[in-house]
Amino acid sequence: MDELEPFRTEAIRVLSAAVAADRLPVEQLEPRLALIRQAPNRASLDAIVADVLPTGGFLAPSGPLPVVADHTYVSPVEPAEELRISTTFGSTKRAGSWTVPLRLTLKVFAGELTLDMRDAVFGSDVLDIDVSILMGGVILIVPAGAQVENECEERFSSSTHSTRSARGASPIGLLIRIGGRVRFGSIEIKEKLPTAEEPAKKGLMKFLSGDD
Repeated sequence: MDELEPFRTEAIRVLSAAVAADRLPVEQLEPRLALIRQAPNRASLDAIVADVLPTGGFLAPSGPLPVVADHTYVSPVEPAEELRISTTFGSTKRAGSWTVPLRLTLKVFAGELTLDMRDAVFGSDVLDIDVSILMGGVILIVPAGAQVENECEERFSSSTHSTRSARGASPIGLLIRIGGRVRFGSIEIKEKLPTAEEPAKKGLMKFLSGDD
């Protein structure tokens, strides 16, 4: 059973009401319905209808439904307390659908570590990440709409936070706190939409712009 089905139904109802009330052009209805059918989580559904919700709130279908965090699926397994990942003179990448622990400890020496969390399942609204980087780099790809606090101590290093791929994304109630040390290295933070949502959003933007 699709646990998002009640929220998809509510999203369709919201769009239909918006069209009837002239809050949404009828030409935009079909593309948004396609996005609703492809939405992988609550956060995606909320973002699709955020600009036409009368109260500017979140989808809340009636009935005794379980409440789950906007940024995540129901976790298929209990999240671990901590996950340690180390990279030395190499390159490590983790992506796709995986369950994020409550705390991440990342150690990089003369290498590169990439963690892609945009399709991951979060077991908590707060994720703490402790980094130790020496002559290396860490790339963190976080879900669009997450709040990121980078408090790393940096020496002869650089840090960047890109939100270009997440323009227009609504807050999803996820806080990511990053701390630790960076020496002669770098840390890159990139906010991106889920992989399943990116093609749909590009299609909608192309439709709205009138490009063939």
